[in-house]
Amino acid sequence: MSLTESQREWLRLSLVPGVGTTLFIRLLARFGTPREVLRASASALEDVVGERLADRIRQYREFVDLEAQEAAIEKYEVRFVTMEDPLYPARLAEIYDPPLSLFTRGDLHEADQFCVAIVGTREATAYGLRMAERLGTELAARGLTVASGMALGVDAAAHRGALSTGGRTIAVLGCGVDVVFPAENAELMHEIIQGGCVVSPFPMGMKALKGNFPQRNRVISGLSMGTVVVEAPPGSGALITARQAAEQGREVFAVPGQVGNRNSLGPHTLIREGAKLVESAEDILAELEVPAAARRAPAPSRAAQKAAANAAPPEHVPAAATPVPAVSEVEKDVLAVLSPEGSFVDEISLACRISVSEALSSLTMLELKGLVRQFSGKRFAPR
Repeated sequence: MSLTESQREWLRLSLVPGVGTTLFIRLLARFGTPREVLRASASALEDVVGERLADRIRQYREFVDLEAQEAAIEKYEVRFVTMEDPLYPARLAEIYDPPLSLFTRGDLHEADQFCVAIVGTREATAYGLRMAERLGTELAARGLTVASGMALGVDAAAHRGALSTGGRTIAVLGCGVDVVFPAENAELMHEIIQGGCVVSPFPMGMKALKGNFPQRNRVISGLSMGTVVVEAPPGSGALITARQAAEQGREVFAVPGQVGNRNSLGPHTLIREGAKLVESAEDILAELEVPAAARRAPAPSRAAQKAAANAAPPEHVPAAATPVPAVSEVEKDVLAVLSPEGSFVDEISLACRISVSEALSSLTMLELKGLVRQFSGKRFAPR
């Protein structure tokens, strides 16, 4: 999909080495848009990020290979989703230091906010594979989206379970969305794109480097209401994902395994530390606040779809009143300090005594809930 000019400048700035989320948001708070950051003088940049990074921004702004990124984005029908995009997952925006942007293949839905991650070892036992697929199936059948990392073993089983019942699943990659890793999951990746979404915080063409996976794991847990660990030996990346989920204030669940099996050590440790023991999807749903309206039945069979298509149209039923969206305490504070004429992010940050990153995350959530509108120049006002 073609990029807008605004997206091009966002991508160009985000590809400059050293410009992470915190500095990016600080630059936006000062200059308003990536375009203005890239056009800023050396002295103006130095006031915000220091001399070394200011020089790097000025050097790289002309040499970033944006054309190659755009060509790959169009070839693979990728959507580039920035933190300003309404499609950016609201739950992910709430975590500390969220990714600046996501590359996606497939569709992100609003209902994906009701998401549970299922992660575990690549070298799963038959029991681990069976439990991961069963939980993926049960959660998807009850209307939740299942997130995982598309690795061999537990991850792949969880994705397949969700797909088997016509549910939604999201695969978060440690490489570009145009790279199939592992190669054995090429067909699975295609199925996920058709029935969910493949997501990556990494640019097009990025290889599956070892150093990418901690960030990929943070996105998996950040997207989710809770993370379920199914079989994980000591040192497993699944345990890192669980720790990150706990740090992000999300629920942690673990499936008990056979005593003496090395794959059981991780889940058993998590349970001793306070993770919720899981035997079925009901154990997960009992801990999560999922509105009944968000739950959906499994996809109907083709015969049922055909019968529904031939049925007489239902009588008109008046739409129910739109519920007032819930807001967190921080969001309440942000709403309270907003000026009707519009307030800048740094002003909101100072008034609420929160970081610029947290202020921007709260504003993104409020905008998605229809409680805040954005003016030109990155000014926000109550709607």
